[in-house]
Amino acid sequence: MVSQRRVGLELEFPVVYTATGLGMGHRTAEKVWRSFAARDTSWTLVRETVSGSVTGVTRTAGGTDEHIDSDTGVCTVEVSLQPQDSVGAALQAAAPVLGLLQELLSEVGCTLLCTGIQPRTWFDSSHRTRKDWYVLLTRRWNLHHWNVPLASHQVSVDVAAGEAVRVVNVLNGFAGVFAMLTACSPIAQGREHRWKEMRNWVWYERCRRVPAREARYTSNNIPDVPFADIGSYVEDFWDSHVYFLTDQKSSGYEVVGNTSFTEFLLARDPVWTRKGDGQYVRMAPERDMLDKIHQYGWPAAKLHYSFGPGADLDGVRAALRERRIGPYFEEHAVRCYVENRSCGVAPEGEEGVAAALTLGLVERLDDAEALLRELAWNEWRRLWIHGSVHGLSDAPPRIHALTGELLHVAASGLRGRRAGEETHLEPLFPRWERRETPADHMISAFRAGGVGRLLSEFGRTA
Repeated sequence: MVSQRRVGLELEFPVVYTATGLGMGHRTAEKVWRSFAARDTSWTLVRETVSGSVTGVTRTAGGTDEHIDSDTGVCTVEVSLQPQDSVGAALQAAAPVLGLLQELLSEVGCTLLCTGIQPRTWFDSSHRTRKDWYVLLTRRWNLHHWNVPLASHQVSVDVAAGEAVRVVNVLNGFAGVFAMLTACSPIAQGREHRWKEMRNWVWYERCRRVPAREARYTSNNIPDVPFADIGSYVEDFWDSHVYFLTDQKSSGYEVVGNTSFTEFLLARDPVWTRKGDGQYVRMAPERDMLDKIHQYGWPAAKLHYSFGPGADLDGVRAALRERRIGPYFEEHAVRCYVENRSCGVAPEGEEGVAAALTLGLVERLDDAEALLRELAWNEWRRLWIHGSVHGLSDAPPRIHALTGELLHVAASGLRGRRAGEETHLEPLFPRWERRETPADHMISAFRAGGVGRLLSEFGRTA
């Protein structure tokens, strides 16, 4: 167990023109990034090598690279800052960044919108951000432009290697509950939809249309079964072909031929890879690839990690061949954290909700696992769809009661940290009692005044 868990925020927001409700375009985004770097010189521009586009700003703080940039859609802004010792500290660090960002967006007629999806702009490939690494990604990710309108509030929490898979299972299993509590995307394409979390409808429908092997790793959903141990987790994700030989998200190489990461590591001879510019190069595994490999997949909850100085390629290869990668991982993995990807975009002033909910459950892992055992895994998987469609309004009595227990477990975990973080969980209790989510209020606003009313009530203030 980690003695003092840090928590990191990755806050995404749709950005729209206030006059039309349409998603922000490339020229406007680049103007905002240039203005941001000029106003706060601690940030520098991110310029893509291939496209030449400016896609955000970055800086290093506390040994961590911080980013404010465009996500899949240029009309989605992502704020990813260094982890902090408490939810309150993370919010305090984010406040001036969000304030300046909204101020600069207001100057160009735009606003950050506290919803999980664009209200008008849909699967528009012209709005896809011109990041170099997307050239690689789209070779393994079909219908990538479907993600253009989406946004969520993601959270990272430090974990020990020995507890990592337990945390992954808990956060994966409760993904449907997180969707119920934070549903925030019922208005898309300029109209009201049946799903209160249309963000999840997009993920669900996309996965029905892509090859099964790809869908397995790009679902943003709950895996078919929980992971038995950390070895099964590593083996499963290293069986993915959705990975790239990069320095994290910079330009790099794809291994051709649908070769899994395990197959690449165990190959006797160098294998063919292809750069973003199409050039073919033979490459062999190198030690730093264990740490700099980018992705493997996007489930509801995923583990991030590096390997310590005692790990080497020979040791990893031997562990894979002898089916003992689990013990090897627990011995050598460092800087482990789990990312919860299931929560919607919070209303203004409630940005700590997802972090508090996630952190509180991880702090009471035994109690969270006991609650998870109250239903079969497939029932939790079905709840992901039910909660995404209905939010809390149509939750069966048993599910509603378990959701209340989950909130109390999380609150208990936060109180045990003695940092006052339980206050950030408070908005969820009246939601649960009234069976209302932000999506319900968005529907009311839209019915009263269309997209204009939605923007006035859910756009952030400068």
